[in-house]
Amino acid sequence: MTSQAILAKVGNPGMVRTFDCASTDGTTFTGASQLCVDVDSNQNIGILIPGQVIDSVQLSYTAGVCQWRIIESTTLQVARSGWGQQVGYICPMESRIAPLTVKPSHLLQVFTEAINATAGDTEIQAWLTSTAGKESFAVTTAADNTATAMTNSITAQGLGDAMFGATLTRIEVQAEGGAFVNQVDIVDQIGGVVWSSYGSTRLPTAGGKSTMTNLVVPVNLKIQKGWSIRVYATTA
Repeated sequence: MTSQAILAKVGNPGMVRTFDCASTDGTTFTGASQLCVDVDSNQNIGILIPGQVIDSVQLSYTAGVCQWRIIESTTLQVARSGWGQQVGYICPMESRIAPLTVKPSHLLQVFTEAINATAGDTEIQAWLTSTAGKESFAVTTAADNTATAMTNSITAQGLGDAMFGATLTRIEVQAEGGAFVNQVDIVDQIGGVVWSSYGSTRLPTAGGKSTMTNLVVPVNLKIQKGWSIRVYATTA
């Protein structure tokens, strides 16, 4: 298994703390290697700054794709989540988050994948927001510009099982550096296209608009059994 250095500056206009870890690629959030701790005290975010209000998470990774989340260790509720940015290409304005009061039970965790070395294969991650919450999805596409279904990063369930009955409200997608998201669609249980959107590349690749995402779009879809979210991507 490969790993990569994670460095996160977390805080507000009056205070910043720096956290790090050596993330094991392919390990989904849990485990000691995915837990970011303070570079000076080696403490979790909740122990280090309880009661502080944070509104920025500038999190850098080496290459590939990267998600982060702040989770309550007691309830496993995700308090905030977002995207890593490739080291050297951090945008402080894109790193802003909705203000969060840090609780002693909060942990900062990451999920990374390295750039796929196989021709035509692309690592893709997604945050899907619904009326039931926000969940991580991921996939390794098998060929350029070919439909590949994404599954829940933790449960391995498809969209219809993971979010059945909820209303999907937002889709965010990140592809490995240099890759292009040609299209994302949602299909029903018989393969009919319910919704579809074009994507793009991301910075620092020419034509990108964001350092974090290849696609961010609002939606309004009541998820049914058997539905699937598919991504088409082209490698760098």
